[in-house]
Amino acid sequence: IVDCHSCLEIFTHICLEFIVDVILIGYLVAIPAVIEAGAEAKFCATLRQPSGTLVMTVTLMSREKNTTLFTHTSNEAFQTCVQFEAPLVQKEVQHFQVEVRGDTFYSKQVRKVMIRASDTFTFIQTDKPIYLPGQKVNFRVVAMDNKMRPANQLDPHSNRIGQWLNETSNSRILQLSYSLDAEAPEGPYQIIVSMGERKISHNFKVEKYVLPKFDVTVNISEEVSIGQEDVEAKVYTYGQPVPGRVTVNVCRPINVNRVIFFLYCSFQADKTGCATFSFNMSIFTKMDQKVLQDVLDIRAKVEEEGTGKLCYSFKMTHQCIVTISYVLGKVSFINVPKVWERGSNVEGKDTVVALQALALYSTLVFSAEGWSTVTVQAPSSQLTFDVNQGNKLLYQEEALQDVSGKYRLEVKGTACASVQISATYNIPTPADVTTLSVKVQLEVNTSESARPKFTVYSGKEETTNMVILDIKMLSGFSPDPESLKSLKRGLLVSRVEQKEDHVLVYIEEVSESHPINHSLEIIQELPVDNLKPAVVKIYDYYQPDKMGPDYLRPCM
Repeated sequence: IVDCHSCLEIFTHICLEFIVDVILIGYLVAIPAVIEAGAEAKFCATLRQPSGTLVMTVTLMSREKNTTLFTHTSNEAFQTCVQFEAPLVQKEVQHFQVEVRGDTFYSKQVRKVMIRASDTFTFIQTDKPIYLPGQKVNFRVVAMDNKMRPANQLDPHSNRIGQWLNETSNSRILQLSYSLDAEAPEGPYQIIVSMGERKISHNFKVEKYVLPKFDVTVNISEEVSIGQEDVEAKVYTYGQPVPGRVTVNVCRPINVNRVIFFLYCSFQADKTGCATFSFNMSIFTKMDQKVLQDVLDIRAKVEEEGTGKLCYSFKMTHQCIVTISYVLGKVSFINVPKVWERGSNVEGKDTVVALQALALYSTLVFSAEGWSTVTVQAPSSQLTFDVNQGNKLLYQEEALQDVSGKYRLEVKGTACASVQISATYNIPTPADVTTLSVKVQLEVNTSESARPKFTVYSGKEETTNMVILDIKMLSGFSPDPESLKSLKRGLLVSRVEQKEDHVLVYIEEVSESHPINHSLEIIQELPVDNLKPAVVKIYDYYQPDKMGPDYLRPCM
C-alpha cells in the first residue's frame, strides 16, 4: 500500500507496505497482512533522505487498547526490522498505524491486519490396542501447541475414571498413564482430549484374550497363467513350529458372487510347521470363461494338534487372492533402435527362448473346441467379437468411427481367431465448378521433363481477373535462379515473388480459349527420404465486378 500527499494504492494478500515520497523524504514499513496469534511477528521500517529530524511511531490498535511497537527519532536514513509478540486472540482485525512527524513534515497511515489463531493438530497414542483388566494404560498426546487443556478418560458406561487438568507438555508431547481396576468391565474405552472447544478422542479395548502362538502364511505367486498344468503353494507358520492339521480351500468365483469351482484338501503339517500342496488349473477352466472371474481365492487354516476338542482351540486362518493371467509367454527383441521414424522398417533380434515361448503358446492355445473374445479398444468406443464353435466360420465386421488415434487389440480365450483391421479412404466426386477450375495433366517421357499444363478455365466471363499461382517447394529443393528469371518474362506474368518455401506467380488473366504454359525448374539441395508431394494452388486475386452501361448524374 503506497501513500503520500499524492496517493497510489497497491493491494496484496502477502504483506502491507507504507511508502511516503515527498520531494526527497520517504519511508516504508512492511508487515504481513495475516499474523498468527500469540506468535512472534516482524515488520521492517525504512526511512530515506530525511530533510530534518523525524520521529517514526508504529502502533498496533485494537478495540481494547493501543500498543506502541516502535518509536525512533533520526535525522539520517535508516532501515531496521522489529519483532513483537502478536496478541493472543482467536480471530480479530486490528489496525496497524504508522506516523512520521517532523518540524515541516507529517504523515499518518493506517492499514488493517488480520490476527488469528493457528489450527492445532492433536494425536493420541496408546502403547497397545487391547488391555487386560488390572493392566496400566500408557498413553501420550502429541499436539502442535505446548499447553494442553483437560484430558478425560471414560469407562464403557461413560463414567469418568480419570482426569488431568491444566497439564503442560514437554517437547510438545504429553505422557500420562492410568491403571485399570482388576475388575474393570470388558468393552471399549475412550480417551478424550479437550482443547478449548475442540475435542479429540482415541479408543482402546479391555478384554480377556490369549496371545496367539503362531501365524499362518500362504506362499504362492501373485499371478498364475491359465495355461499352467500344476500350481504349487506352501502353507507355513512362523514363530514357534506348530504341528497340526492344515485345511486349504481354493475356489474361482463367478461374476455373480457365487462359487462354482472349488478345491478342498486337508493334510498334516510337518515338524517345521510347513505343508506343500498343488492343484491342477484345468479344474477351474471347464466352464465358459466369460462368466468366471479371473482370480483364485485361497484360504488356509491351521489347527494346532491336540486342541480341537478343547474349549479354546488354537486356529489361525490366512486368505490370499491370486490373479489368473492369460499370458502364456512373452517375446522380447534385442538390438532394436531406441528411436525410429514412422513408417520405416525396424530390425531386431529375438532369442531362442522367444521361439520356444511362441511354440509353447501355439501348443497350449490350440483347441478343437472352446471360444475366444476379441476386444478392439478405440479412442472413443470399444467393440467386442465372440468366436465360438457355432460362428467360427462367420465373417464379422464393424466400422470404427475414429480415423486417427491409438487402438488396442486384445484376444482372450482358447479358440483360433483371425483379426484384420483395414483403413479405407473415400475421395469424393468433384462438384460442378461455376467460377475457376484448373486441370493439371502430367506428361512424362524419357526425353522431356514433366510439365504440368493448365488447360481449362470455365466461368461466366471470357477471362479471369489477376490469378495467383502458389507453388510450394518439395522438401530439400529450391527454385533454379535462372528458371525464376525466365518465369518473370513469361506470357501474362505480372511479377514473381519468393517467400520462404513458396513461389508466387501473378498472372494478369486466364482466357477460356487460350491455355497458358509455364515451367519452373527446381534444384535438389538436400537428400530427403520418403519425399512427400508438394501442393500447387491457383486462385483469383480478387472477385470480378459488374459495371452498369449508363451513368446517371445525381441531383444537386
